[in-house]
Amino acid sequence: MGIVSAGILDQRITIQELTVVRGALGGHDETWSTLATVWAQKLDMTGREIFQAKAMGSAATLLITIRYRPDVKASMRVVFSDGSMARIEWIRHVTRKERLELYCLKLDG
Repeated sequence: MGIVSAGILDQRITIQELTVVRGALGGHDETWSTLATVWAQKLDMTGREIFQAKAMGSAATLLITIRYRPDVKASMRVVFSDGSMARIEWIRHVTRKERLELYCLKLDG
């Protein structure tokens, strides 16, 4: 696939990062904050792709493609428009700053 066509990026997703803040009683609280809302393509991985991901030490079940962003990390999560979520397991940079493939584990239903 060459340059990412807007036509295949047909879903709106929100990328969130975990933020740790100091709590009122001296402890810490963890909260998710929005990094960006972007257009994406979401594909359920096939059995073979899941097997290959497991060989790399990942439990990924979804493949999400977005335009390149330098600030997306594997410690983040994705929230879909229906409220479901997925944890980013690992990221593949495709060609020179063209797109990112996010290999994700579905967190709920």
